[in-house]
Amino acid sequence: MKAPKNPICWCLVRCAWCLVLCLVLGAWAVPGALAQGTRPDFSGIWQRAGGGPGLSADEPPMTVWGLEKYTAAKPIHGPRTVSPEESNAAELRCLPMGIPGIYFRPRTFEIVQMPSRTMMLFEVDHMWREIFMDGRPFPDVPLGTWMGYSVGRYDGDALLVETRQFRGWEDTAHRWLDRLGHPFSDELKVTERFRRTAPDRMVNEITIDDPIAYTRPWTATMTYRLRPKDLEMGEFICNELMLSELPDMRPK
Repeated sequence: MKAPKNPICWCLVRCAWCLVLCLVLGAWAVPGALAQGTRPDFSGIWQRAGGGPGLSADEPPMTVWGLEKYTAAKPIHGPRTVSPEESNAAELRCLPMGIPGIYFRPRTFEIVQMPSRTMMLFEVDHMWREIFMDGRPFPDVPLGTWMGYSVGRYDGDALLVETRQFRGWEDTAHRWLDRLGHPFSDELKVTERFRRTAPDRMVNEITIDDPIAYTRPWTATMTYRLRPKDLEMGEFICNELMLSELPDMRPK
């Protein structure tokens, strides 16, 4: 490249080339650094903001199997409320509620974002949820875990998370999508779309796809509020909590 006669122009050209070189080398040395800097920020401690015990205001379209399991559910919330002693809710037996059921507990959860994964740390039962952000596929052999297997990616200002391979319905573990008793099977697929709608608000659009329990996929929305930065999540011992808040369930 021939140097311009004007020394000021030459300096500008050299600076421009240096800037391009720095950007190229920086992107090569730290893959994804520029993308990471522009990703949406969901970090912080969150808690559900309002809402009732059901995932949807409308009754979801249940199959015959789903309606049978729903009828067998004995929740302690909603219009079909029974006493804690009569209930078969998994949470009363200190069993994990899964996703999205765990959001219904009036407790906080923290989101921690990292380049290859996003962590959700729940105060309830000190459960954690690992969302893999590295583009991996779902395991070929279903793991069948309490919280399912989650894979996520960023889409503009949203965090998209798909979760499959849940541990489904069992006669000894009545786990539901919400606190009203709406069931799910091991074919459940939950798709979540998290978005920040205000500095202290986050909305989660949740799509339920379970061909065993429901005749078609359906969608509901949850809103969360950001808790103060100096807030710390507390200790949660399920057995201790149940015996203190539900004294009738104490062993005789």
